[in-house]
Amino acid sequence: MSYIMRPREQDENELADDDAYTIEHEVTLESIDNQATINSTIASNYAAQWEPVEAFREIVQNWRDAIIRSFNLVESRFHVVRHEYENEIVYHATESISHRTSNAPQKCFGLIRWSVRDGAGTVEVTNCRATLQPRHLHMGGTDKHDDKNQAGAHGEGLKVALIVLMRRPHNHAIRCRSGGFTWTFNFTNQRRLVASLVRITPAAIHRIDDQAINYAIHGLLPIEVNPSEDVQFLIGGNARGRDESGYPTQRDEVTREEFREWTKAALFLQNINEEMIVRTTFGDLITDPRFNGNIYLKGLLLKESTEGRSASRTGKKLRYGYNFADGITNRERESLASADDESRLILTIWNQVLSAKGHLGGKFHELLNSRRPEYADVAQAEYFIPAEARRFVRKYLLAEFKGRWFHTAKEKSKNVRFDQIVQGLNCQPYELTDSYWAIVQHSGFRTAQEEEQKQFLSAEAVTIPEVEFSQSVARLIRAGLESCPQTSNVTVSFVEAGLLGLDSFYSEPDRVFKIHQKWLTINGAREELGISSNILMASLILGVAKRLLADAITQVPLWRFPQHPRPSHWYRKLAITECDQRIFENAQIKQNFKYTVERYGESDLLKVRWNTQTGLTPDSLISVHFHRESTCAHFKDFLIASKVPTGMLCCRTVPPVPGGRPPLCRAVALSFGCGKCESRVKKGERYFVMLSNRSDTSSFVILSDKPRIIECVDPIPTVPTVPTPRPPEVADPDAEKKTFKLGTKIESIDLMVARDWYNGSNSIGTEAVIGIEKDLNPLKRPPVGSPFTGRAVQRRRHR
Repeated sequence: MSYIMRPREQDENELADDDAYTIEHEVTLESIDNQATINSTIASNYAAQWEPVEAFREIVQNWRDAIIRSFNLVESRFHVVRHEYENEIVYHATESISHRTSNAPQKCFGLIRWSVRDGAGTVEVTNCRATLQPRHLHMGGTDKHDDKNQAGAHGEGLKVALIVLMRRPHNHAIRCRSGGFTWTFNFTNQRRLVASLVRITPAAIHRIDDQAINYAIHGLLPIEVNPSEDVQFLIGGNARGRDESGYPTQRDEVTREEFREWTKAALFLQNINEEMIVRTTFGDLITDPRFNGNIYLKGLLLKESTEGRSASRTGKKLRYGYNFADGITNRERESLASADDESRLILTIWNQVLSAKGHLGGKFHELLNSRRPEYADVAQAEYFIPAEARRFVRKYLLAEFKGRWFHTAKEKSKNVRFDQIVQGLNCQPYELTDSYWAIVQHSGFRTAQEEEQKQFLSAEAVTIPEVEFSQSVARLIRAGLESCPQTSNVTVSFVEAGLLGLDSFYSEPDRVFKIHQKWLTINGAREELGISSNILMASLILGVAKRLLADAITQVPLWRFPQHPRPSHWYRKLAITECDQRIFENAQIKQNFKYTVERYGESDLLKVRWNTQTGLTPDSLISVHFHRESTCAHFKDFLIASKVPTGMLCCRTVPPVPGGRPPLCRAVALSFGCGKCESRVKKGERYFVMLSNRSDTSSFVILSDKPRIIECVDPIPTVPTVPTPRPPEVADPDAEKKTFKLGTKIESIDLMVARDWYNGSNSIGTEAVIGIEKDLNPLKRPPVGSPFTGRAVQRRRHR
């Protein structure tokens, strides 16, 4: 601003040369004699985006703030009463009823009035006990920086309001009476804002006072306006001035419709039902549909949402209106300083709303779970929602949506088992937005997969049935994990998981691998693998073991595997491959692994046979262990070759002297190509057999504890306990090779009948002894077709 100033009398010798050009004296009303002109540097096109509502808001803001300051009110005590007549609309400021003494008369602190004067609509804005000073027209000139009850802070509002209302298309005249002066605002021919101040004569003041008293007596106005003690702005009416281009113009009146539109600038100028406002210490939630999308600060409109333009800094649609109790605006006074500030304040308001009006929880839920549109009311709620509101939302969902499982679209699309998992949880799916899910996830909600895993881990363990299928599956799984360095100390547990669709789950913190009990039954395994019921049990066991071991190793974190020279995932695949190979070797050996016990009069003969053409190479070094059930049953827990100790005490002669009693348990080292191993033991003692591959310490131990029992009547020569090579056999050149068909099983045989005895064997090495009665007519001998072939031989004993 530049001013016409009354010079201060001072001796030029008192000032230094530099000071003479830098000292400026403030112009006040008291320093002006009769008139002054205040020229501004603000051009008429300043704040081109502002409309009359924003301009009137600045005038109303100054009006409200001045009343609060002049009468030492707090904002909660500021109240506005509205009256409307044929040619007049009056708002007068007073103290709220709750803060007034019941018998005290209602006091008016100021008014806003639209009326028709001299045939033209005029708006009057009056503050009692206030004065407008020239400094209030300075850029940045404000007294509100440190006052929390004041909404303005930038010091531009009044100047911008004057410019906006005077330029076209609004073209209104603006005058002011304050401090005993009449202020007339206009544009210069250079399109600058200018104010002309003329002191009101005593006679004019007396005439204005008489008119105000007359209005007050007849009830037209609730106060007597004093031009010396109050501030009174007059907008509109009949007057001439210069337009924004600097040309002379006839000013326009303010119509009733225009004034009603202007009153949108302040919430306290609206006729709003109190039941549609939820007041909190941080601001108000406005549910009246007329104010949806509007944002107010201390009751003053910051911005109104329109079609295609949101009042929110986020750019998203606002579902409700909000009146913030505090905040810092941007320079354009359209919004709060940042979108984050706006989101925090709205969510803080909702936090108190939910606490006071719990029935509005459904409205908040709708905001959070809306996809189109995404509402600005809950923008960034996942970051800024208060803890109390988060707990409210959790409680609301659990109460209102029982039997529902909450999830996001992203979770469902990424999990091909999602529907199966939710069904296993006995729930119906209910989709939430990503931000809503982020909120409730911090309140203890889990994804369907996480819940399934949690329930699976907490499921009770079951006892493995004492049947071959279940025991074989469990043993192979444990052996496979023990053979892999990354899972060697993992515990295996089968659990009663009910309808849960999870097959297995590995918990890294607990180092436990849990498996659904359905895999312990033949029917359950067939159903899960989706294979025919005609499959052999051995093949089914093989398929189950490979499937579950692959699941287990896949769930082990990559960091447990080597990092170099290849990627970790390569070593994880290698571990799965090695397990598959060991399972396959185990299955091949067990397929033809025969354990029989021949019982004689004084002792039992334990016999073990296997096919040397499958499983291992013939030169592989193996150990065969014969152990008593009564003393060594715990050795059955040895799953891989490295766990089977050498030199067991139970296998040694005690005392170790020549001729001493042979040990009750026995371990024999031999090559896999031998194909058999035998041991003479005390009659009636139960034994189990273990075969382990010493050439591969990670290979699985073959266990057999259910031998085939053969009752033998006559005693047989002592069989060496140490396996020896089969003595060479000399075939009778005249003997004829014949094929016999197996008949029914016999329980006893008459050894007194004369027979020709033959050794026999089948294609996989199973041996048999065949006896043919000597007086039997060859034509009546058994028919051809047996898988056993025999040839008369004469044994040569080598001494």
